Amino acid sequence: MLEVVFSDSAKGAMKMAKHYNQENVHSNAMGYIGKRPSKNELENQKQFESKAIGRDVVYIGFNLDIGDIASEIDSEERKNEFIRVFGSIKIGNNQIARFFNSQREDFENLIISAKNGEPIRVWKSNTPFSACAFAFICDALRTIKCKMSIISLPDYWEVSDDTIQSCTYWAEVSPEQFYSFLPLAREITNIEKQWQSSLWNDLKAENTPLRALVNGRLISVQEDFYDHIIRKNIPDRNFVMGHLIGTILGKYQLGVGDGWYALRIEMMIAKNQLEIVADNDASHPYGKILRKVEKSTPI
Repeated sequence: MLEVVFSDSAKGAMKMAKHYNQENVHSNAMGYIGKRPSKNELENQKQFESKAIGRDVVYIGFNLDIGDIASEIDSEERKNEFIRVFGSIKIGNNQIARFFNSQREDFENLIISAKNGEPIRVWKSNTPFSACAFAFICDALRTIKCKMSIISLPDYWEVSDDTIQSCTYWAEVSPEQFYSFLPLAREITNIEKQWQSSLWNDLKAENTPLRALVNGRLISVQEDFYDHIIRKNIPDRNFVMGHLIGTILGKYQLGVGDGWYALRIEMMIAKNQLEIVADNDASHPYGKILRKVEKSTPI
């Protein structure tokens, strides 16, 4: 079984889940996402051990909801999009090259595994980047006969009689919890795979700057699609750019990353809709102090 996830963080969490057992949970120095289980819980729940994932995990599709998708997943256009969205964070050329090499290796692993008849299990969340990546892999595997299944992240789930939990991405799920979602797996039929492939080709043909989920449907939209959310949350006083982004991420769990919001705020600065009051910490990508530009009243 090859597991497919759509973020690097989810890949890391799931690899932790693969090695989740009594011995290394209590001795491993790695951090845990979510609450760490007690020793008694581990001893009484042997089903945690190595049941969450299969042979290997691959991460497919870097933010395919953003930018040019008409070319290859690791094309120069995609690399340029990476730099554009995350350009405020200092990332060296070697790091970028390693990232996209890893993307290519994982993609080739997926194709080879499918051709060899290995079952493919997809972990999908209700976010634009996940929906795009799912459509992308269905298109990549459209002519390959292989068994595919999917586990969709629920809106919420019960963790006790009086407590529920909700996550936006699989990366937010604790490694020890992955096994509990296995009963939600369902087969991906050939018709569904072909439909998703057709959707992806339509999106590629449109090739708009952005793709979004609207009423559960993945559609092409223009790059100002989320701008109204930014504007609605801009305070009337001076504010720190990072605080505004944090407010938006907390209020609207849409699966849109901080890099995109930062890019659009920089656009508002360039268009003189916002102005920089101070930039005391140039080393921090979101450290600028901003304010609205007051429009003069015509005489």
